[in-house]
Amino acid sequence: MERPFPSAGTVTLMGSGELTESMTRVHQWVVSRIQGPVDAVFLDTPAGFELNADGISEKARSYVRRYVGVPCALATFKSREKATDAELRNAVRKIEGANYIFAGPGSPTYAIRNWAGTPLIDAVARGVDEGSHLVLASAAAIASGHYSLPVYEVYKVGADPHWVEGLNLFAPYALDLTIVPHWNNSEGGTYDTRFCFMGKPRLDALEALLPEWTVILGIDEYTACILVLGEDVCRVMGAGQVTVRRPRGVDKAYPADSSFSLDELRSEAMSLSAPVLQAAVKESAAQASEELAHKVGEAERTLAAQKDGRSDSEIAGQAFELVQAIERAEASGAGGEAVKQARTELRSLVDLWGRELGASGGDLVANLAPFVELLIDLRAKLRAAQQWALADELRDRLVALGIALEDTPGGTNWRKR
Repeated sequence: MERPFPSAGTVTLMGSGELTESMTRVHQWVVSRIQGPVDAVFLDTPAGFELNADGISEKARSYVRRYVGVPCALATFKSREKATDAELRNAVRKIEGANYIFAGPGSPTYAIRNWAGTPLIDAVARGVDEGSHLVLASAAAIASGHYSLPVYEVYKVGADPHWVEGLNLFAPYALDLTIVPHWNNSEGGTYDTRFCFMGKPRLDALEALLPEWTVILGIDEYTACILVLGEDVCRVMGAGQVTVRRPRGVDKAYPADSSFSLDELRSEAMSLSAPVLQAAVKESAAQASEELAHKVGEAERTLAAQKDGRSDSEIAGQAFELVQAIERAEASGAGGEAVKQARTELRSLVDLWGRELGASGGDLVANLAPFVELLIDLRAKLRAAQQWALADELRDRLVALGIALEDTPGGTNWRKR
């Protein structure tokens, strides 16, 4: 039987206890699916605001070393506002090189603010799609869903029950999920702290705010829900159970050591859309590969003719289009040698553009303004795609021609030197 998402890895969602001896079996089961060396990394963002963030990271890494039996690197990205380009680049590189990615305690809303829209979370999602294994607990698990529970804001600060937009990591698999760990919490004793400290009255109010197609995935403490995406199956491991709460409060519980189809996590509309989505994924990959091959062919013809009658601005535009084609191919799952060749051609195009522009002398530099923004956009695309060497090469070309770039939080500014 053909797998619905053949290259996809697993996502393990833990209700609590991610660093306890009782959850070792879960971590080890995930690791057992990795063929070859295990490259584990702990991502520290959810607790990045805490004064003991480094201590939390070291505790997690020590746990993986001791109980899982493999070394664990640290991908540090505590704050998107304070992180330098080099720090972001280093964190992305570690995520891209890992096949076991672990994140956990902290604040869900803080994690979302610092992850959403960054190359880092893109690298995480891409890694899972290509077969890596992602383990998320506590705050990180909450943040991964379509809608995320602001636990501290509601439970500790007294905000009205509400959701915030989450990372929606499961949308590519036709899953519209809201993750609620600590589903069976009983710390309140005489008052209700189930459902991640919300209690039944607040859960009812929260549920009324969700779209009818969104499914709540409740995970008991010391329990893991493992989404085996490539097989469209979910496994339950640990001390408790997993509750699938469909719209209008219809619950279905799955005990430890049971398995069920991921269709159980889809509303009827999402289940019907899954085959369509899978077919669309394949079609998109084919179209992206075809487009990439076309753009590579254009680049090869330009390079063979050493311009092919194109102006310098046209070469810059051609490079820009090639970057976009590479991004679409990678996003659709196409890749391998085709993308590798495309990057080689892109580097050659940038090199040709720089030589031709330099040979044209000062007059062309004076007239650079009409398309310098296009080149800056190209560099931004390269940086977003983690093509750091090419982005730096393009910047160096501009600097050599008397164009100074200044990167700011609001974008890149330029001026003639």
